[in-house]
Formats: sequence, structure tokens, C-alpha cells
Amino acid sequence: MQAVARLSAAATRDADAGEMLRELCVAAARAIPVDSVGVMEVELRDGRRDTVRFVAVEGRVAPAEAVQEALQLGPCHDAVATQEVVVVDDLGRMHDVWGPFVTTALAVEVHAVVAVPLLSRAVVWGTLDMYRRAAGPWDEHDLEAARLLADVAVSYLVMAHDRDEARAARREVEHRALHDQLTGLPNRSLLFDRMAHAVAATARTGKAVAVAFLDLDGFKGVNDSLGHAGGDVVLVEVSRRLLSTARTADTLARLAGDEFVLLCEDIPSEPEPRARAVRALTERLGRALGEPVHVGGTSLPVTASIGVVVTRPDAESSPDTLLHAADSAMYEAKAHGPGAVVVHDRVESLSA
Repeated sequence: MQAVARLSAAATRDADAGEMLRELCVAAARAIPVDSVGVMEVELRDGRRDTVRFVAVEGRVAPAEAVQEALQLGPCHDAVATQEVVVVDDLGRMHDVWGPFVTTALAVEVHAVVAVPLLSRAVVWGTLDMYRRAAGPWDEHDLEAARLLADVAVSYLVMAHDRDEARAARREVEHRALHDQLTGLPNRSLLFDRMAHAVAATARTGKAVAVAFLDLDGFKGVNDSLGHAGGDVVLVEVSRRLLSTARTADTLARLAGDEFVLLCEDIPSEPEPRARAVRALTERLGRALGEPVHVGGTSLPVTASIGVVVTRPDAESSPDTLLHAADSAMYEAKAHGPGAVVVHDRVESLSA
């Protein structure tokens, strides 16, 4: 009963699937008179659930369990394949079937093994492996206790798996809602959230914020000549290059089409350091776009018109006004020709 209570307590605290398997290992070692216990998980690979992975061990049999994982051979693998309990009274008789596993098991002085499949929904989720030093028949009461623990554990394991899948699906939905599907970059919604936090932070730190708006030059011609698939290759490569220029605290977002925005926090507020930081920013962006992008056999030069706005906190420093200011600076740059940069330093205008 204490072993079942241990599993129940793990389920109550929302243990994940891996933790449930580790709890099963400890519970079985304490509840059943064996010398060692191992627990395997069955992984889903190529649409099939038939690959065992060593999760936990109590006792001396880690080398034997590791061999089962490495070679996909041994009692736990057979239990998965047959969906039946595998009972071996004398491992010495199994050399011809499980040679490397038997050699390793005997080397750590275990001579009998039972592998109980964790079976639910006609699927094996793992195995409970119990080992004894002495060869000889297994007690039926011990086997029944192992089956009971396996049944309880797999019910909680499936619950944990379903909960983990639901959480992963929820995270995926949340990620899709806040990220561009082509490049994986933050979208407008997430950018605005980051900009609001950045502006709020400047009120505490006195630092400035820089927002760079980039619009690729002549991108319509890329789509016209290479098709949208070719254009997508260019956008993904450009996003990768731009992201490589960003600092850890920066945010690079794709707004739409060929428009990108880089939000840079912690810009110095003093004139000379601020000017150096902005110059370094625009130089990094220029270098990122300096090499052609190769699409199939075509080499495409890529440039962007870049508008940068630098600001400290004021009544007008909302995400909308900052983005509009950077957008306006970008259109000024566009008027100067491909690859131009225009910087609007609102810190200077505020201090004037």
C-alpha cells in the first residue's frame, strides 16, 4: 500500500512521465523483495513505440539496463514486443538469446529477472524490470505485486503523458499566436509587448531605446522572378542573419512581408556613447545584409532601407508612436536609395 501511495502522491503533484517512472522504480524496490529494480520507457520513433530507453535503477543493474537500451535486446525488449510478462528463473540459460545482456547481468551478480510491461490502451509505455541475485522460481505473490504496481503506475503514467501533451499543445498555440510562422520570429503582438516593457524599463534606468525598422529593397522583384517559395528562402535567410546581430536582450520581429523591426534596449543616454551604440547597431545590420543570398543557382544581392528612432521615456513613447517614428525614418531612407539609413534621435529633441 505504501508503494501505491507513493505513486498516487507523485500523480497528485503533477509529476511528468519521467518522474512517474522514477517513482515506480523506488516504489517497487521498497515493496518487493528483490535485489535490484530497473525501469525502462518506450519511446515513439518513426511512428512506432518499440524502442526502450533506460530511465531509472535501484541497485546494481545499471550496466545491464544500459545494454538493453544500447542493443535493444533483453527481457524488457521482449516484454514490449509480446506485451506479456517475461519471467526468467535462470539467466545462465539465456546466453543464446540475449548474449551481451546475460554476460553483463551475470557480471553484476544477478541471475534471475522479471520484466513487466506497462500496458495501457493496447500500448506498452515502459517496463518494470526486477532482478534477483539467486537463480530459482519466482514467488507468485511477488509477481502479482509487480503487476499491481505496473497497473497503477501506467494509469498515472498515461495521465501524465496526456497532461504533458495538452501542455505542449497549449504552448504551441501560444507560440503560434505570438510568432511569425515562416521565420519563427516574434510577430507584431509580441513586439508591441516587448516595446511596452522596454519603454517602462527606461523610466527606471534612464537608458534609451532604439527601434530599427528594415524594409528589404526590391523584394517584389524577388517574388516575381523566383516565386513566393524563392522569396520565402530569402526571408528566412535574412531573418537568420539579422538575428545573429542581435544581443541577448534585443528583440527581432517580422511585421509582415519583407518588413523587420529590431528593438534594442539599454542604449546609453549620454550623447557620445549613444551615438556610438546606434552607429554600431546600423553597422551590424549592414554587415548582416552584405553578402548575397543564394536561392538554388541564383545569387541575389540583398539590401534594406533602415530607419532608426532613438528615444528616452516621455508621454509619447508608446509602441505605436515608436514604430510609426521608425517607419517614417525608414521611408526617408527609402527615398535616398537602396541600403540607406536614417536615424531620428528623439533624445536630442527632448533635451533641446
